[in-house]
Amino acid sequence: MIRRHPWRASLVGLLLLAVVGGIALVFARRELDPVQPNQEQQVVVTVPAGETLSQLAGTLSRDHLVRSEPVFYIYARVRGLGSRLHQGKFILDRGMGAAELVAVLEGPPSVLPVRVTLPDGLSAAQEAARLQADGLFSSASYLAQIRSARFSGISPLPGAPAGASWEGMAYGDTFQVDPNITPKAFLKLQLEDFNRRERAAILAGSSRVGLTPYQVLVLASVVEAEARTKTDRGLVAGVFFNRLHQGIPLQSDVTILYAMARAGQSRAPFSTSFPSPYNTYLHAGLPPGPIDSPGAVAISAVLHPTATSYMYFVSLPNGKMLFAVTEAQHLQQVQQAGLG
Repeated sequence: MIRRHPWRASLVGLLLLAVVGGIALVFARRELDPVQPNQEQQVVVTVPAGETLSQLAGTLSRDHLVRSEPVFYIYARVRGLGSRLHQGKFILDRGMGAAELVAVLEGPPSVLPVRVTLPDGLSAAQEAARLQADGLFSSASYLAQIRSARFSGISPLPGAPAGASWEGMAYGDTFQVDPNITPKAFLKLQLEDFNRRERAAILAGSSRVGLTPYQVLVLASVVEAEARTKTDRGLVAGVFFNRLHQGIPLQSDVTILYAMARAGQSRAPFSTSFPSPYNTYLHAGLPPGPIDSPGAVAISAVLHPTATSYMYFVSLPNGKMLFAVTEAQHLQQVQQAGLG
């Protein structure tokens, strides 16, 4: 007769449950590991108002941020994430495990950087308007900093008059910034960018062309506004140097447009008798300050002007430029272009 031992069957059953449970635990732990261990790949996840934990787990799975949607859901629910979900955008990473994901998601929404692009050749007023349109701060607050801000370790270019604004050095570039950045902090980024990219070249080359570093910036701003191509900018710079050397007014239309707060409006009506120190028809020499923030090409054109006998130029509506040696040739070009 075979004697049965019920306790042995129970023991075997318990052992089997332990083995299965252990395997399940190992599997679950593996499913909570990062999708891309030791790698960083950011993903912005939006949590709408009223989002449930189940919906969020599905989103994370579709974005390849979790290995297993159900395992993450169970883990996050045990952690209590469902009651601490916040509406907003979160910057997550495929190198994060479930614990890190939950830690980020139960905190406040991420502050996403704002991408701001300011092209070369904008006046300070134009830059201010763009920054306000991008939702950073008011144009008035930015212009106030352009006129009066002071920074430790950042100085105007040599030759700048006392009290000169930062116009011209507020460099145009693409910036990634905190949406809550202050106008002074943003201007500081621009000035640091200018110093890093252009200051050394201006300081090294200004004496070679007989200008102070600040005058290089001023003339470059006019060249930037007058011409579009690298070739034309070199020739325009050459024309301006010829006029400066002979004491002839620059007669640059863009300086009057700037004085009339019409910078960038190349076809706007203007008067050559408009009373302003920036009117280069009435006043010989350079205007008192930059009229925009010139880029590298315009600055290089002033530091390396094209040698030419031209004394005049005219810009056509299509952007092409005509150059002339004599006033008679220039007037004829103006008439032929229908601009007279």
